[in-house]
Order: sequence, then C-alpha cells, then structure tokens
Amino acid sequence: MTLLQRCAVLLLATGLLAATATPALAVDAPPDQPFDVGTVLGPGNSGFVSVQGQARGMATGDPGEYGENVDDQRKLYWDGKLKDGRFKAPTGPVESPIPGVRISTDERGVKVVYGDSARDTWFGAGYAAGQQRLFLADAVRRLGRGTFAELVGPAGVPADVQARTLTYSQAEYDAMFAALPASSREVIEGYAAGLDAWIAHVRVTPADLPAEYALLSTLPERWTVTDTLAAGVLITRTVASAGGDEFREVEALRSLGGLAGLGQFTDLRWQSDPKATVTVQPEDGRFDNAVVPAASRDAVLRRSAAYALGLDPKLANGPGTGAFPVPTTPGGIAPAVPVPAARAAASLVEYGKALHGGSYSFAVSPKRTSTGAAMLVSGPQLGYSYPSLLWELEVHGGGYDARGSTVPGLPTIGIGYGKRVAWGVTTGNSKTIDSFIETTRTVAGRLEYLHRGVWKPADCRNEVVRYRAAQSGVPVGPPVLSQTVQICRTVHGPIVATAGEQARSVQYAMFGRELETINGILAWNRADNLAQFEAGMRMVTWNENTIYADADGHIAYWHPGLFPRRSSGWDSRFPAPGTGGFDRTGFVPFEQMPKVKDPKVGYVANWNGKPAAGWIDEYLDPASSRSGGKAQRVQVIQGLLAAQPRMTPADLRATEFRLGTVDQRHVEFGPLLRSMRGETASQRAALALLNDWDGTAYGPRAGTSAGSY
Repeated sequence: MTLLQRCAVLLLATGLLAATATPALAVDAPPDQPFDVGTVLGPGNSGFVSVQGQARGMATGDPGEYGENVDDQRKLYWDGKLKDGRFKAPTGPVESPIPGVRISTDERGVKVVYGDSARDTWFGAGYAAGQQRLFLADAVRRLGRGTFAELVGPAGVPADVQARTLTYSQAEYDAMFAALPASSREVIEGYAAGLDAWIAHVRVTPADLPAEYALLSTLPERWTVTDTLAAGVLITRTVASAGGDEFREVEALRSLGGLAGLGQFTDLRWQSDPKATVTVQPEDGRFDNAVVPAASRDAVLRRSAAYALGLDPKLANGPGTGAFPVPTTPGGIAPAVPVPAARAAASLVEYGKALHGGSYSFAVSPKRTSTGAAMLVSGPQLGYSYPSLLWELEVHGGGYDARGSTVPGLPTIGIGYGKRVAWGVTTGNSKTIDSFIETTRTVAGRLEYLHRGVWKPADCRNEVVRYRAAQSGVPVGPPVLSQTVQICRTVHGPIVATAGEQARSVQYAMFGRELETINGILAWNRADNLAQFEAGMRMVTWNENTIYADADGHIAYWHPGLFPRRSSGWDSRFPAPGTGGFDRTGFVPFEQMPKVKDPKVGYVANWNGKPAAGWIDEYLDPASSRSGGKAQRVQVIQGLLAAQPRMTPADLRATEFRLGTVDQRHVEFGPLLRSMRGETASQRAALALLNDWDGTAYGPRAGTSAGSY
C-alpha cells in the first residue's frame, strides 16, 4: 500500500509516503507498517511565532526567520516532493508534561506523542497543539463559541452573533458531551486538559507566548472541554455540510423573469443530469434519493417557485447569516502597535470568513498497480496560509496508532493512516441544510410560530456578546463592551432572519448530533481493517466523502452522514413553508447512501463532485466543485488513472503533481478547439497554437511555443 499526503495529501500503497517520526525512549516503539507513506504540509507544520521571531521575520522578509518549522516544507510542497511519513520511534529531546505522556518532535516539526493510556495520549496531543498552533486553535474555538469579538474587537461581533444563533448553550453542550461514549469522553477530556496545561504555561512564560497575543495586547483564555466541542461543531458546519442558501436560487429565478424563466432556471440549476461524472461508477451501483415522483416534478417545481418568489427578500439575510451591524466604539483610544496589530486582527476576521471545504482524493486497487498493493492519495484544499489550517501529528497509546492531519483544537486524526489502513476526505456538498419560512406572531412579548395548526412558543434565550474597544482596527483593553441579542428556534431550527410576520429558520440534518462524528473518526484512528473502518463510517454524522485503502489490498469510498428524507410535495431548491405540511420525514439509511468497496474499474476518485448516479443535486456549487454535470474536475483524475493500467509509486506521485498543473477546462474544451476551423490566417495560427497546448496551466512545455493560457 502506498499513501501520499500533500498539503495535507495522503498516498496509500505498499509504497506509501508521509512524514518522519523521531526516536526517544526505548520503550516507545511504533508498530510495524506494511506500507510506505509520504506527506508534505506546506508551508510548515508549526505556526508558533515568538515576539522575537516576529521581529526577525519582519526585518528580513524571510518566512523562515519567523520560527522553527514555520516555512521548512514550502519548497517540498512547491517542488512536488514528500517527506517520509512512516511511524518511527521518537529521537531527540523528549518532554513529559505529566507522568504517562512523552512528546518528541521530528526534523520537520511533527509532534510524536506516546501515552500510557488513551487519555494520556490525547493529553499529549492537546499539549503539542498548544505548542505549535495555539493561536489558530484559539481562533477556531472562539469562532465556534461566538467569543471572537473578545479577541479581535467590534469586527468580530457579526460572526459571534451568527455563532450564538446557530449553535448551542452551555447546558446543551453539557448534555451532548454526556451522551458520548466513555471512550470518546476520555479522549476529549485528555485533549482539553493538555491544551489547557500549555495555556497555563504560556500565560506566565512570555518567551513561549505567540506574538499574536502580544500584538493584540491580550492573553489566551484557559481551555475547556466545551471549547473542544464548539471547535468540532464549527468544523462540521463549515466544511462538512451544505445548503441553507435557497434564496440564492430565488434570486437566480427572479433574474430570469420569475415563473416565465423556469425553463432556463432548470437548465442552469438542474437536479439530475444522466451524463454527470460520478465517483461510484454505474456498474457498481445506483443510489436514488429523489422523493418527488417524476410525474409531478414540474408541478411541484412551479408551486415551490411561485411561493418562493412571493417571499420578502429580507428573509435572505439576518443576524443568523452574519448580517449584523458592526458596533461603533468610543473614540480617543490610541492603539499601541497600529499596523501589525491591525493586520493581525483583520487577518483573523478574514480567516473566519474564509473557512470552506474542498479537496480531492483517489485510491487505486492492487490489480492496477505494479507493486500489487493498494495506493491512495489525499489532497485537502483548505487554502494556503501561514500557518495552514491543518496540523500534522502522530499518536501512539491507549489503542491508538495513527498519523496524519487534523484541525488544531480537535482530538482526532481526521485525514491519515494507522497500522494497516489509510484514508482521505473531501467535502461532500450534498444538501443537508434546509430553510423553512415560519408564520410568526408576538403575544405578550413572546414569539410564537404556527406549526401543524397550533401556535407554539419559540425557544428563545438572550445571549450577551462581549467585545473589545478598537480604533483604526486595533482592539484595545479587555472585552468590557457588550450587546445583548435574542436567539430563537422553532421546531425546524434556529431563526436566522425575519421580515414582518415571517421568519426564516434553518434545519441542519445533524443538529444536536455533530459530536457523534468524533466517535466515528476515533474508530478510524483505531481501525486495522476494512470492517473496523466501515463500522466507524456508520457513526459519522457529517457529509465528508471518505476514500480508503488498506494493507490487505482493499479500496473503498463512502458518501456518509445524516441525509434527510424530504417532503415529496416540495422542491428542496427553494425555501419551504414551515407550517408542517412539508417537514422532513427522517433520514436515508446508511445502506442507501452512495458507497463502493473494491470498484470494478480498479480505482475510485472524488473532487467534491456528484457521488453516484441517481443522487440528485439539490445544492449546485460553482462548476469547479459540485457541478452535477459531465464537466467536473474529477474527470482529470479519472482520465489520468484510466491511462495507467500498472501504476508505480513514482507514477502515483507524478499523477498527484499533475493535478496541480493541468487546466481542468482542457478536458472539455480541448476536443472542441480541435474541431474548429479558422477562416483567416490569424485564426488558423491561433488555433494551431491552442491545439498544441497540452493542458498545462502554467509554464512552457518543452518543444513547443505554447506556454501559459
């Protein structure tokens, strides 16, 4: 099996590539791995920059001067190279923050944690996350908990109001945590305790305090279990769910002339294209999720569209979508370090807005490899930044032997490999969030909504959003300013916008069940074979495509999570009346979700596209992602794999690198260009140049004048 993890990419096969561990105590010996692994995480695994490192980096302009392992994988990444990622015993200095925990750091800055128990192991993981990614972990938990403005000032208030609207109270988090199995609770508790221990250290040790806190004139708050839970909810909501933006469809239909433009609308925003490129090939199965009978689809579409066109556009945006005014703060406060501090605060705000999902992954079965072993590549695409959103880690102890990438603040290896298995994930993009339009009234100061013929009280609570004062974008002083907002829910979910006697609520398929995903991912981190891994797949509630390969030669793909069964009387591209007649009726069983094990063609690939034939597209992203049509970027991967009947490990690496250099439009437009005939000499010359193009997106190709297009 070879495994490749680039930029957090993973390749699995008996010839895997990844990152290297470092030896420590003789007692800490990793298990054998019957495969090779290679990874690269550009620009570097560490995000820790001290005050001194900040000064050096700004003075020299050299990213490497900001800190150790901050920029040491950038060249590897851009050159398409990898570092060895097989499990190894730690070498060099070994830290033991508490008895039972041992942490070392390899030459590329990857933390290798050994623990005497599961709790010890994940304590070490949390402690290590604090050492290398404290500021990023802090941003993730604050975005999740709705306390961002307490760090960055007024600019963070809209995000905090949105987070408070869409997520949970402390009592709800407590109940969700208590419902988890003991095995998951001990991991979360250990991780939170480890991160908190490092925070306690840096609060009294200025040399280890990230420079961002000095720039923002503050200290990190202590870390709690709820912080970890909120971080998990944030990530599942932002990169592993889709939908809730039905008013985008309403505006598209309005721009086409309303009901008169329904024909054009369905041409542009279709639900099912029989020629669509899919991950699960038709010979391996068809997965139908349409609930509206074919005979009534046109009538249902027209009824749904007519209703949506009559809605007040104000329902599109409100406090629950982030449309909340940034408060003004008292003037006259002079910032201490204007430019760097303002830049730090602004970049954090932009970071919060930019969280998204992407990524590609593919696996090749032994019958198509030269080694007779499975191969896997995973390439997460979460943006390129200093530092990366992802962080590489290795853990051993308490039943866990895993290495790979995770989001700082989360106690899992989300993309990675164990002793005998490896996996990658990509955003699923199936629509799991729906909008309902509630009929509301206020009685004696209390909000009510109409559902199934009964006026019901909305579940409301007040939330106090605190924030720091700021001037010229620089937050100053403690978060003593505040705004109180009322958060309300209906039976469908949080109310995100209102207009007169109507309100829009959004219903998440996994509402209240996001934390169950940790049970599944931790099962992956313990798995040794396909059956154990699939048992974990049944537990996840998020919608992340998962591609798998193992040392036994199996490859597989799942499009998992909680997918709702919707009303057969409504077109889910549009907001539905919330009065009860069009409510969801349950969830699609795991057995009926798209999946394939050991596909007949000998490979499987996904780049956020349509999972399988029959699976309708209720959420159509731009064409580069979930287009739902024939032209989708996964065609590039599938074409490269189909052309290589006996792939070598070197071929695998070359294929992965090619994905970053090919212009995806060449697949569809290349044949069209070659079919054209110019009428003039200049047209013929232009076509000759274009037809000589090999699809490379940049740089000249040897032996041709065709370069960048």
